[in-house]
Amino acid sequence: MHYARWRKYGDPLYEVRPYARQDSACSVEGCAEPPHGLGLCNVHHTRQRVHGETTAPYERKFWAKVDRCGDDECWEWKGYVQSNGYGNFGQTGTRLAHRIAYRLLVGPIPEGTVLDHLCHTRDPNCTDADDCPHRRCVNPAHLDPTTRRINIARGRGGDSWGYVPDPLPAKPKNAPKPTVCAEPGCERPVYKRTICRPHYRKWLKDPAVERPSQRTPEQRFWEKVEKTSTCWLWTAMVNRSTGYGHFGLRHGVMIGAHRFAFNLTKGPIPDGLDVHHTCMTRRCVNPDHLEAVTRAENLLMRANRRA
Repeated sequence: MHYARWRKYGDPLYEVRPYARQDSACSVEGCAEPPHGLGLCNVHHTRQRVHGETTAPYERKFWAKVDRCGDDECWEWKGYVQSNGYGNFGQTGTRLAHRIAYRLLVGPIPEGTVLDHLCHTRDPNCTDADDCPHRRCVNPAHLDPTTRRINIARGRGGDSWGYVPDPLPAKPKNAPKPTVCAEPGCERPVYKRTICRPHYRKWLKDPAVERPSQRTPEQRFWEKVEKTSTCWLWTAMVNRSTGYGHFGLRHGVMIGAHRFAFNLTKGPIPDGLDVHHTCMTRRCVNPDHLEAVTRAENLLMRANRRA
């Protein structure tokens, strides 16, 4: 054995790499093909011999256009860049370079989500223009799969371009409605308010019952406000598309809850002015957090805000 090694390698103590068993699989993760040489299948063995690595040509060409710096630094895309500042690669399927990098190193992107550049969100000095350097970053550590609304809210425009609603708690399952009058000893069918028709007529004529029409709009308004140490949150109807509370002033007349709170505490809103939330909470009706500004000032303060 040592003589054969000396004749072949020039050293009788040369370590000969053991051949892989034919019943084992390729040493590359995810490949189940039988080994051909060096523990690799025929395809990966050829790539290792020709190119010095086992990666596919598609991946090899892609990473050749990426400046891979430190793990916490931006990996700049050196290939073709679109007019909007994002990298482009490939001819079929997705062409956005940062999505390709995430798919290669992390895995499939969840359906219905987009990739938000955290390096852009954390940089307060970024201009958020087409030449933004963060748009060319393909480091998966800087990419966060999120919904399109949250991605918009994190950007420079903030919620001036889109509103991200608060998550709603799960609605409890509706309990079965009673079919028999709730008054003791009465077995008539329910008419309204869980009572039968005769008891309902008596309830309408009872002077001790407080009617909603007997309360002033101010009383009805503050019953729907939850006062905390900072914001006073509106707990009644909220527009899910805008996030602002709505209050029924009278039958068929709705008004913004924050605007009604401003009217009650600071007087009528001057013509042509908006009510701006200094706390940036749309459900807040705290008068200390409301100020009357022009539409241009309101949009400017909202556009400069980072969510």
